[in-house]
Amino acid sequence: MRNPILNSDRFSGATPTFRKLFVSSLVLGLIGTFSTNLDILPSTAQPTAQTKQATNPINQKLVGSWQSRVSSTQNLTFIFGPDGKLFIVLPSSSDKAQALQLRYRVASTSSKPMQLDLTTSNNKTAQTIFEFTSDGKLRMELQGIEAGKPRPAAFGKGALVFNKVSDSTNLPANAQLRQTDNPNNVMPK
Repeated sequence: MRNPILNSDRFSGATPTFRKLFVSSLVLGLIGTFSTNLDILPSTAQPTAQTKQATNPINQKLVGSWQSRVSSTQNLTFIFGPDGKLFIVLPSSSDKAQALQLRYRVASTSSKPMQLDLTTSNNKTAQTIFEFTSDGKLRMELQGIEAGKPRPAAFGKGALVFNKVSDSTNLPANAQLRQTDNPNNVMPK
């Protein structure tokens, strides 16, 4: 079985470097746990930010657009909304970027590192860890995590560091949101 994220027909424009990065990453684990197909929503269905602000200071700090460099020319973007929505905008060499939607929840701010739960549309949750560095960056453990596996206890060498690029929680204009709604043929044979 192949994972749909590695199928270039499903995510056109994704670079080989990016695919290698995601082999053991969160997105691969989460996509692999979907029991549905990924279909593109029409551009009119793109979400907008809600004006309600999160009350927890850690949630407030997370809200906005964060980027991590995944190749010499491309960034991976995480967009945390105040309403618990997370959009992952995949790097693309084409003019259309692919975006995935998850839900997030800060599970613990008292533990070191802090804990974050990421949930797919079919309610499968992957547990991970994160922290804010002394220079205001966001570090997240994404490698090797997937739904049903225990939360990592510490950051590995592959943890990604994100820079906050904006307080905006809107998808980029060129992003196509992929939504799950068809229970057949997730994993091509």
